[in-house]
Amino acid sequence: MPNRKILMPVRTVAEWGGVHEWTVDAASSLVARGNDVTFVGQGDTFRERAQAVGASFIEIDWNNWENDIERIAQDVEFDLIFSHAPGGRQIGLAVNEIANAEHVVMVHGAYHDYMYEWSDRVDAFVAASPSLVHFVQRFGRVAPWKVTNLPNAAPTEVFNLPLISHDEKLSGGVGRILTASRLSPDKVPQIAAVEEAAESLSRLYPDIKWVIDIYGDGPLKAVYEQRYAALTRRLSNVTYKFHGWVSPQEVPVLMNKAYLTVTAGMAGMRALAAGSLCLAAGARDTVGIQVDRNLRAGLWSNFGDHGVLRFHASSISDDISRYAVPEAYDDAIERARITVKNGNHQEIVDKLMLSALQCG
Repeated sequence: MPNRKILMPVRTVAEWGGVHEWTVDAASSLVARGNDVTFVGQGDTFRERAQAVGASFIEIDWNNWENDIERIAQDVEFDLIFSHAPGGRQIGLAVNEIANAEHVVMVHGAYHDYMYEWSDRVDAFVAASPSLVHFVQRFGRVAPWKVTNLPNAAPTEVFNLPLISHDEKLSGGVGRILTASRLSPDKVPQIAAVEEAAESLSRLYPDIKWVIDIYGDGPLKAVYEQRYAALTRRLSNVTYKFHGWVSPQEVPVLMNKAYLTVTAGMAGMRALAAGSLCLAAGARDTVGIQVDRNLRAGLWSNFGDHGVLRFHASSISDDISRYAVPEAYDDAIERARITVKNGNHQEIVDKLMLSALQCG
């Protein structure tokens, strides 16, 4: 199959986040197979990560992106547009008014984005979870045959991190509860999940010092700090610490050492692959400790970020009582890792992507 020249516009509300990480991983695979990838985006971290995997990068000002459309269409050689998120698809559609290339749009979140007004102008959709496939077909009113699933993934190096047992994680008298995300409105459900988990773990292990490690930053930091300060006033063996942003490569290593990770989306996949017990609390649903039926719902909904129909998660406190013991804990993290390794290893998802984009 001939190699392709791919234009990849990407825009989200954050300078760097799960969508950017997904697209850079995708570009790495595409470039390794001889395809050319040119990103359209903004931000130093994004540009540096994209160029590090061999992709080109066109920097634009999102406040005046219309001024760059003609330049991109005429100066960049491409035969496929692979757009990400609403801002990215806006540029993709505008550029394609001139270029008339094949256009595939990837949907990363449960927003209808008025798809029914423009879906006939693109060739295909890929959605980041089975939940989003359903959403795009039903609420976006996109022809069902146009939509396929292309889930989040985790790379080999994350799966290769050593599994750390329940007893090892608590051996120093400290247990870590980790979150890693933007501190923004869509992540607020994670606060309640952390509170319930911390209360349960504090009761189960009163002699352990529980530390809530918050990685990331954002406009609602004061809200998070207020809630966690109130929590630690109630629970004498619980403290919290804000660490700010760390490099994307560090996050799975930190998750690997954490007793519990409370997260969703791309970070949820990383947590399971890294060997942390995961409590999935997404923008639309909290789907609980990721074992058994909760894990099925988590994988279906991108760990609650995309919503779950007709599903009720089991009790967080009950599940922690059940799984926060050595044998059950160790079994849970191993089975979850095997589950995502069999279905969401980066190599598997790369092949699904190559098929969806019809490139080598």
